[in-house]
Amino acid sequence: MHGSSLRVGIRIAAGALVLVSAAACGGGTVPAQAPPAPAPTSALSAPTTTAAATSAPAAAGQLASVFPDAADSTCAASDQTVRTSTGVLPTEASTCDYSAVAPSAEVVFAQWPDQEAAQAWYQETADLGPRVEEFDQWQVGGVNQGPLYTVQNSNGVVISTGVYEGAPYTWEIRTGTLDESNTIFNQLQLKPSTELPG
Repeated sequence: MHGSSLRVGIRIAAGALVLVSAAACGGGTVPAQAPPAPAPTSALSAPTTTAAATSAPAAAGQLASVFPDAADSTCAASDQTVRTSTGVLPTEASTCDYSAVAPSAEVVFAQWPDQEAAQAWYQETADLGPRVEEFDQWQVGGVNQGPLYTVQNSNGVVISTGVYEGAPYTWEIRTGTLDESNTIFNQLQLKPSTELPG
């Protein structure tokens, strides 16, 4: 019994050393900074999901061409909790762990089958309650890209959801405070709508 405890202790110590070494070498970083864009998150049909850090970036489909951060090693394919209340699933979705920036923070990037589904995802955030900030549009380089809604759900999670105007893409930041949401937004690599795939 004590021998197995010793082996477990050695494994834990070795694991901690690997984590410390990885952090010292730049591991555990968040995606590179990008233009600011605070975002709310929908929560009725999208309970908080946690993306586990992976050793390799998430699938680099079309989503990564729209949201470069979705290919970061802190991202994983989203589970089926990312869906509208009517059951529409995204064509592709990635949940990224931003807990290095704020406790339990995450960002969900999604491509929906059509703009109507993307708008429905956004609307579900708006249906959670009143805005917790005055911004109703998000920008890249000072140019409006689409609607933005930030709300605090009944569990105290601040959700910022942004949708590209006329396109099937959304991003959603989930944090504990509005300040944390804004900090993460300022780190996202968001492209102007003129650079989105046709």
